[in-house]
Amino acid sequence: MDSVDTNNYDEPTLPWQARQAATEAQAVGQDITQALPVASPPGVTTPPVAQRRKWSRRKLIGVAAAGVGAATIGGVALAEVLQHGGLNFAAHGPIASNMQIGHLLRKAGFGASPQDLAIYQKLSFQDAVDRLLNYQQVSESETENRLNALGLQLDGRTAIADQQRWWLLRMAWTQRPLLEKMTLFWHGVLTSSWRKAGVPNNYGRMILQNQFLRTHAFDTFDNLLLGITADPAMLFYLDLTKSRKNAPNENYARELMELFTIGLSSYTQQDVFGGAAALTGWHVVGQGMQSVGKYFPGDHNALVKNFLGQRGNFDYKDIIHLLTNHPAAPWFIARKLFTFFVYENPTNADLSPLVDTYVKSGHNIGAVMRTLLLSPQFASQQAYRSRVKSPVEFVVGAYRGLGVQGNGKNLGLMTTLMGQTLFDPPNVAGWPGDKVSALWLNSGTWMTRLNYVDLLLVNRNPASGYQPIDLQAVVDANKIDTPQHFIDYHATFLLDGNLSSDRQNLLLSYFSANASSRGNAKITLGNGKSYPLGNVRGALYLMLSSPEYQLN
Repeated sequence: MDSVDTNNYDEPTLPWQARQAATEAQAVGQDITQALPVASPPGVTTPPVAQRRKWSRRKLIGVAAAGVGAATIGGVALAEVLQHGGLNFAAHGPIASNMQIGHLLRKAGFGASPQDLAIYQKLSFQDAVDRLLNYQQVSESETENRLNALGLQLDGRTAIADQQRWWLLRMAWTQRPLLEKMTLFWHGVLTSSWRKAGVPNNYGRMILQNQFLRTHAFDTFDNLLLGITADPAMLFYLDLTKSRKNAPNENYARELMELFTIGLSSYTQQDVFGGAAALTGWHVVGQGMQSVGKYFPGDHNALVKNFLGQRGNFDYKDIIHLLTNHPAAPWFIARKLFTFFVYENPTNADLSPLVDTYVKSGHNIGAVMRTLLLSPQFASQQAYRSRVKSPVEFVVGAYRGLGVQGNGKNLGLMTTLMGQTLFDPPNVAGWPGDKVSALWLNSGTWMTRLNYVDLLLVNRNPASGYQPIDLQAVVDANKIDTPQHFIDYHATFLLDGNLSSDRQNLLLSYFSANASSRGNAKITLGNGKSYPLGNVRGALYLMLSSPEYQLN
């Protein structure tokens, strides 16, 4: 058979972004099954008995443990949370508010850090959206340099733990948060798993796919599908490598329609037959990160096929064209985007502007995302903290917001224990929590979230990959002179500065309680007054374990 390199097929164009070079680092792999110390009980000083009667952490976090709905936050009506100014996106002035920016950076990223707020507070909301979408104008060199310095192994049979760490740290350090969030979205839609990537020695194919999804995150839907059809990991995952012109394999054709483009009710078994025959000819050449998808015309079924009411001698390009132009396609992908980025169960009225943009822009996902982020629905009270954070969003958001230092050694294990293993979705349909976010929480995953927060703040084990947060340095650098100032400073980027007065009082009471901490360590504020380190950590622990913080 004569081979045709994938570089010669209709190469996806880049209307929304510049091409990025793949990061390839070499090092020794890590066993993801290694035990991670679990803090029990949490390593924060509990207040005296009298104070505990007033401040119940269980009461604060209990609602989130049971699953949090869009209408309430910790048992508080959403309208009450929004009563002090609300979102009011439609009326914002030239500079967006903390609440608006916090909402945007959670939904379109992984939450705000103090550095993020300093950048985005200077922008109008529309300019902030433009900065996120036009990410190629923002340098990512610092992130790339930090990742390269870790010397992670991204290829070979022991690479998975390092691949997970590489991506989680990229999300935590990135200056292009929406790009990484979109890559995560596509990873849950156009799914593949390392468990079926042509193992052994071929786990690097997952990084190839990850880089493809990042490079084309805002491209046309057509180009995304053309590229994922030729992707080595996908070719193995859905068995297109097994497909032959005289014996077409139906797996990819079926999932391409059902889960990637038009939905179960929009095709028939005859379309599966025709699509499978048209998609023959693709195979993988090379190993690991040197793998490429190649099209072999000699192994393509050249007979006439029936597909979606059309008849002809179709090939893979024809199939993608027919699917992306199918009437169901814009509604299908718009629903997935809206559910992931805004709120669940959108109406046709919610989706209609996205569908219109999809059609008018030539199926451009970047244009659809701009419509979504600037829509009234995105700025609505219904969208504010409407979804439970996924494990990746929770782990990366806390790491990013607190400015945690270290090599991120156990970040991948943490998301796995919380129910989300990167590069290994549960099946071709992706993670159920992406559709119904309450599914991310159960008693086990909830306790893991609490243990993770405790680990970030206390870090008893130096081998964990986390360096202790120097709270005294935070106090000194930001001239924090009172407990109120400390709470306000952290609430600004962790909770949009949106704390009710009673909750502020409870946090202040905990912070100021006359309790001892391990080793009698103290934090001295700018006013010269010292407080037990356990109290200071405890206030942050309660903030990060609150129902509000669990929500996107």
